[in-house]
Amino acid sequence: MARVHACLECGEGTTRQREFCSAKCRSDWNNRRKQRGAELYDLYMAHRFDRANAQALRVFQAINRMASNFREEDKARRAGRQSWRSPRTVIEERPYLRSITTHVRIGRSGG
Repeated sequence: MARVHACLECGEGTTRQREFCSAKCRSDWNNRRKQRGAELYDLYMAHRFDRANAQALRVFQAINRMASNFREEDKARRAGRQSWRSPRTVIEERPYLRSITTHVRIGRSGG
């Protein structure tokens, strides 16, 4: 008996071992992620690299509110199915995200 996989977008079962059942589902999934990602990107970069301004504007709270709104949209429009990929999958596809970078500061030792 063939194993059934659920499409990440519509949730319909497919015997194909793919994430999506059709090109339309793949396109819909990626378009939603692009739209949401662009908004989050701007806010997160400000949070990370323009900290004082981001804190004054409460950017991290805005990021969390956006995530909550995205989840509510998923519940209403996607029958509760999550709209994000597994963190394990993302990290496995991008090993550099696991790398540890250390910086050595060279300067006066103060002594």
